[in-house]
Amino acid sequence: MSGAPALDVDLHVTVGRGAAAFSVEARFSLPTGVLVLFGSSGAGKTVTLRAIAGLLRPARGSVRLAGEALYDFPRGVFVPAERRRIGYVPQDQALFPHLDVLGNVVFGLPRAERKKPGSATLALLDELGLTALCEARVDALSGGERQRVALARALAAEPRLLLLDEPLSALDRPSRLAIGRSLREALARRSLPAVLVTHDAEEAAAFGDVFVRFERGTPAREMPREVVLGEGAPCPHCGKP
Repeated sequence: MSGAPALDVDLHVTVGRGAAAFSVEARFSLPTGVLVLFGSSGAGKTVTLRAIAGLLRPARGSVRLAGEALYDFPRGVFVPAERRRIGYVPQDQALFPHLDVLGNVVFGLPRAERKKPGSATLALLDELGLTALCEARVDALSGGERQRVALARALAAEPRLLLLDEPLSALDRPSRLAIGRSLREALARRSLPAVLVTHDAEEAAAFGDVFVRFERGTPAREMPREVVLGEGAPCPHCGKP
């Protein structure tokens, strides 16, 4: 749909059961670029990410990607996760230890491309510095290398949207800087919209164009970046407060 935002979300999700249950309400829109879900643990950020991916069915609401309804409760629309063309990098990476790097990257591709990767896959491996590691077991890799593999696997399927659940949280600072730079460059080259979950204000500032603050018991809403990141925080694009 011409002129539609990259992503439009209005969700109500129930988490847990019985007395421990609580509701997550999230409403936001991403015209283009990177949207950051920001806030404390247990407030519903990952649940919202999974709902966008189609890995769970919200209680009500809607999810639209470039104007296409992926979930629309009033209309009874629910597009399964495998048909949404959304890349998802979970916090634990979810790599397959019995496969080498190349096997992990091509896992979601058609069977013919898994047996003989095409030029696009080979270029992606080179882009993310994984060519020399193609035959390495993932359990022998560093944390930063495993994160690159997870990112490559998500990008290999040429998604329309990339979802990232705290992709840098387990890395040391040098690895965070290196992977963060690779991620920003990969998104920019593809003009690929993304949703990033983080607790880290510096990480949010480096990536974000739109910010949504989550607090348990309060509906999540878009916030001006100075509210989310603190007064005087520099703009990630121009460096000015």
